[in-house]
Amino acid sequence: MVNFIPQEKIAEIQHASDIIQIISEYVNLKQSGRNFIGLCPFHSEKTPSFTVNPEKKLFKCFGCGEGGTVFNFVMKQEGMDFVEAVKSIASRVHIDLSHLETAKTSFSTAEKASLLKITNFAANFYHKILVNSEYGKIARDYLKQRKINDHSVQNFRLGYAPDSWDALIKICKERNISNDLLEKVGLIIPKKEGNGYYDRFRNRLMFPILDARRQVIGFGGRALDDSTPKYLNSPETVLFNKSNILYGIDIAKNAILKQHRSILMEGYTDVIMAHQHGIDWSVAVMGTAISKQHLRQLRQYCNQVILLLDSDTAGWKSSDKSLDIFVEEEFDVKIAQLPKGHDPCDFLVAEGVNKFLEYVNNAMDFFSFKVEIAASKWDMSTINGRASAINDVLSTAMKMPDVIKRNLLIKRVAEEMSIDEATLRTHLKKFNKQLPVSNRQQVVEHRLNASAKVERELLYLMLSCNDFIPRVLKEIGLEEFSNEDFLKITEEIIGLYSKNNVVKGEDVLHILEDVQLNKILMDIVTSEEFQNIANYTERLDACIHFFKKRNSRREIHQTKKKMLDVVKSGNNEEDIVVLLDAFHKKTLNSHVLKGKV
Repeated sequence: MVNFIPQEKIAEIQHASDIIQIISEYVNLKQSGRNFIGLCPFHSEKTPSFTVNPEKKLFKCFGCGEGGTVFNFVMKQEGMDFVEAVKSIASRVHIDLSHLETAKTSFSTAEKASLLKITNFAANFYHKILVNSEYGKIARDYLKQRKINDHSVQNFRLGYAPDSWDALIKICKERNISNDLLEKVGLIIPKKEGNGYYDRFRNRLMFPILDARRQVIGFGGRALDDSTPKYLNSPETVLFNKSNILYGIDIAKNAILKQHRSILMEGYTDVIMAHQHGIDWSVAVMGTAISKQHLRQLRQYCNQVILLLDSDTAGWKSSDKSLDIFVEEEFDVKIAQLPKGHDPCDFLVAEGVNKFLEYVNNAMDFFSFKVEIAASKWDMSTINGRASAINDVLSTAMKMPDVIKRNLLIKRVAEEMSIDEATLRTHLKKFNKQLPVSNRQQVVEHRLNASAKVERELLYLMLSCNDFIPRVLKEIGLEEFSNEDFLKITEEIIGLYSKNNVVKGEDVLHILEDVQLNKILMDIVTSEEFQNIANYTERLDACIHFFKKRNSRREIHQTKKKMLDVVKSGNNEEDIVVLLDAFHKKTLNSHVLKGKV
């Protein structure tokens, strides 16, 4: 795919990009010396291991092993291919690629940008009808009834979809927006019979859904009549995926950063009313189970979540297993439960912000909640019921990846469930097979032999000082590389050097389409063991010396084997003398290399 955009153009785009600014849109970065650090967006962690080097324009996570250039980051974060990522960064730095022929992808960056313009246009259309049109009175009356004020209407860009089959279709036709594109963003639906389309959202209060970059990616619509469902969301599209979305994150993220915590709710109006009362560190899931993507997004802004969901006990019982994801992700979570029959929006209106915050600030820790739910689910007066409750709580404790925390939880299970700890740990053996593999992706640990370790260092030296490349080719040669992965990377280095007379690590990363090779090179480029090399020439001399010693040993072994074969075959003494002389010369050379002569 990289052949569609010239290497020099890719390098120009990368040089012009600000990797810190771009990654900061997704990760809360803090400066640490020359680098910037933050929590990795690609795996669960509480201690930052994600590092961005602005000088080398590279990122690296020392927890999960992900790393690369700004293009690699955008590819991973946005689900793009390489060409899409390059085009996306190019548009940010105002480098025109329109004259280049690029590969056709299912949804290019330009196409996604076009779709975002359409969703933004629709959001403005719905908002204007709500605020300015007589048609929007029904929605304005509903908002007034729910005590949602004008500031909230503006802040959350609320709107109204008219009670019409084609209001959006008509206005978009006037703007030359095709039905095909409207269907792609889920705003219209094809008729079952005959040709044509109709608006998906009709006579509904509209809630535009924005991502953390403040782009409209979808909609939620609340029916203002007897239509079902009561709440209707956009379908899954190239822009919209409910499992990745937190409603309100676009305007809540800065407040969450300051608070170091977030309230996680279920409904649009709950979030809106919380913000209206100054609790602007609130967000909501979108009528779907809490996912790892939700938690990893939140972890960029805070380390604690107060979960404020349905107060109905039956609802808690049905959902408590799915909430174990907080334990699996090692997230600090507390459970707040409002009085029965109240949702957050109505409770704030009826009781006020102070009373609401009492429940939030007195939230129960997650494990106490699990014990309480287990005790209410089973008959604790019977042996079987008590055993089942213990197993319920224990199964959650065993999902904790951190061994120390897991042991502390087991101790707590014993205390709270009134069972001897030793007995409980004996019982634990039945859970051993269920013990979760850590959700953290493990960096592939290569057990490198001595030769491969030197080859690895040679790669670093060649990239750090390109002048070494001709000497490596002359005194060592590619044929001496025993590690196939390192050989492939070296071939790419030499190819770029031959073409441009200069090559950097990021240049090679651009053309390595193999994910594993990319990770290997990133490990080399960012490895701490090479950062403190004082004298590159001395290290190169040492590497070359190693190869000469290794070859000498290999030749001695081969000569010795030949000599033994000659003796066994009964050949004449002249052959033996020649081989013996060669053996002594090679042995002498070996001693010279070892510094013994």
